[in-house]
Amino acid sequence: MKSITDPVARFTTPERMSDTAPSFTSPDTRYAPGLRMARGLGWFSIGLGLAELVAPNAMAELTGVRNPSLLQAYGLREIATGIGILSSDRPAGWLWARVAGDAMDLATLAGAEDGSRAAGAALAVAGVTALDVMCAQALSAGAALEGSR
Repeated sequence: MKSITDPVARFTTPERMSDTAPSFTSPDTRYAPGLRMARGLGWFSIGLGLAELVAPNAMAELTGVRNPSLLQAYGLREIATGIGILSSDRPAGWLWARVAGDAMDLATLAGAEDGSRAAGAALAVAGVTALDVMCAQALSAGAALEGSR
């Protein structure tokens, strides 16, 4: 029986798991802070994009933006970023693309004809923008720690 004063094996320094991994852990990209939220935002982006693409008149009525062609173009942008997020192991860049798209949306809503509807839509976009920024920052920080972007 060992006594309590016997030396215990301890891990005092990290050891690289393989020569190809950029860190001291296995190259598991399935878990990263913000990745789960990114997947949700990807699906949200695709859903919103489909609504803008298929029903631009209804979206125009909801948002106060009376330009269905512009809404359809924004729908294509949303679908593209959603697919990019869902198909990427490291979707930080795609999240930053969503943030840029949110800025475009807010600028468009600022010039909308129906100010009361646009204000409500702008509030919703601002909330999603906050999520996009938080998620993009978390994923960018994780990528920076791993040494890749």
